[in-house]
Amino acid sequence: MRRLTIDLSILVLLSLLLLGLSTIASPNRIPHEDPATAMNSPDPALLLLFYGDVFDLASISKYKDAQSLLEDIKHANIADELQYIIDRYNSLSDELFSNLDTAEALLDKASTLLAHYRLYESEIKLEDAEVTIYSAQSLIEEIETATDTLGERLNISAASVDSERKEAYDRLEQTLERLDQLIIKINLLWQSLIKKYETQIQEELISTELTLGVTPTSASVGDSIVAWGILTGEGTPLANRRLTIFLNNKTITISTPLDGSYVTTTNIPYEYANQMTLTTVYTPSGADIGTYLDSKSPTVTVNTSYYTTSLEVSAPATGHPGLPIIIEGKVSSPGGAVDRILKVFLNTIELASKTVQNQYTFEVILPAKVSLGDQSLNVVVSPQKRYSGTSKSVAINISKLPIEVDTRLPSIIILPKSIQISGRVYHHLEPLTNANINLTFKEFSTTVKTSTDGRFTATIEAPIDLSLVDTQELGITIKPVEPYYQTFQLTRRIFTINPASLGIIFIGLVSVGLLATGRGITTLVRRRRDTVTPEAESRQPITATPSTKPIYEFTGIKGQILLAYMDGLGAIERVTGISMAPHITLREFLQMVTPFLTKAIKSFTELTTMTEIALYSAHELDEDMATLAKELAAAIKKELQRDAT
Repeated sequence: MRRLTIDLSILVLLSLLLLGLSTIASPNRIPHEDPATAMNSPDPALLLLFYGDVFDLASISKYKDAQSLLEDIKHANIADELQYIIDRYNSLSDELFSNLDTAEALLDKASTLLAHYRLYESEIKLEDAEVTIYSAQSLIEEIETATDTLGERLNISAASVDSERKEAYDRLEQTLERLDQLIIKINLLWQSLIKKYETQIQEELISTELTLGVTPTSASVGDSIVAWGILTGEGTPLANRRLTIFLNNKTITISTPLDGSYVTTTNIPYEYANQMTLTTVYTPSGADIGTYLDSKSPTVTVNTSYYTTSLEVSAPATGHPGLPIIIEGKVSSPGGAVDRILKVFLNTIELASKTVQNQYTFEVILPAKVSLGDQSLNVVVSPQKRYSGTSKSVAINISKLPIEVDTRLPSIIILPKSIQISGRVYHHLEPLTNANINLTFKEFSTTVKTSTDGRFTATIEAPIDLSLVDTQELGITIKPVEPYYQTFQLTRRIFTINPASLGIIFIGLVSVGLLATGRGITTLVRRRRDTVTPEAESRQPITATPSTKPIYEFTGIKGQILLAYMDGLGAIERVTGISMAPHITLREFLQMVTPFLTKAIKSFTELTTMTEIALYSAHELDEDMATLAKELAAAIKKELQRDAT
């Protein structure tokens, strides 16, 4: 029975130890998928289905939608052996869709022109459409060849008839065939319009002639000019016909009187170019369609002038969301100082607008929600009658200000116990008020705010687990309310000890010890019963061997730093009479002995910081740190001796 009790006690003890050690050794996070084994290319069947969808859209003249899909495939991870053919496929397809879209637009315009007997203009449209259609025919042939190559790369010939890959490839070929039929249809439409044009050009229509005169031929923008001329059909004035005068982007519609002449006064538009052109156009309408040919007057050029505008801009190279910046500069023109409307944009976001003369100064606040990084600050001067507008862009880098955090929290806790955390949040010694502090420890979390002096205090529960000892991460996230401060995140590792597990281990050890002692006593009694000690034998005095303190072995650079700390710690304990208790942290002990140290305090502070780094930081240690730790320990002992003398 005793043997069974011992075995069970040892089993419990080993189970708890293994549980604690496995918790420490296990990773804190589940590792991600191994990139070397991850799929780096879309499934071939899905790739073929994708292009089937693209060409399906194009076959029903939805060219923009098809091109939008092609942009999406550019972000896919394509296998290296397919990358070239896919890039070529995308390039050919995109060019084909653009040509087909252009061809359809040209044919629509030519059809409208022919309906109004505007033969000269329709001829140009039909010629452009012919070139575009021929290019589309060449492109579809190249795409079909590229499709065959893609099929070879994907080994379609070896795929079974009912496989997804073979079905997707067959669907792709079918959509290409429909797209080919669309090109044939467009070509047939072009041929029909050509026949209509040839028919109209052979009809005995009355030709028309249109003249145009302009005065003056030199003027400033905004000035008035007079345009005149006459419309005739085979020498006969044409009355009551509608004419359109084109002055750059400005259109003027007038009608001819009985003598077929026309005259109109118009203003030079504020378009700030050195030259502008005028043209008058006659387009047959109503009963004139099929009777008269259209006509266009010779083009007349008018030299124009205006006042140019110069702009100077000075702005900071950096800015922060929600904070103001100063923009200043100068607006000038040869015509003298006039009121100008000046606007400031961050990219396309308008920040300010006001009327200025010559020198200007703006204080603008950058948007709280704005993209970080290099942005464009644009200053725009609006045109003002004869004064042209202008703009200037300067680069500005938008960034958030970093914050600093001092935290105070225990490095070791005994479960179950709440964790007390305190600290201070600031920027350049300026405290951050009402900043949100979110703390997470395993499944527990809490949120507090900083006070007016930037300080905070929080308590978070530490859950009990079955681990003997463990290290857990305490996450701290700080979100300032001001948009110009960065969000700050950090983690701290806390060493936890579970006393319940220690108690069970202690009970197990006591059980093993008592049972072993009882068994030993029983054995000793039995031996004494069987053994007789001769009376003549002299008794030797028992020599007591003094117990020694356990010897801890420190290895590596971390061990050297810890030995140096213990060396300096021992000297301080002897001089101050203050001992390092197990529940006291390194930082707390430093604060306790600071009032009793003078010269040695600087060296001991530095040694304490170095020891904390060795114990808790992921910072890589080197021999220089170990050497410095030893020097600091020696300096502590030397400085303590000086204080004593």
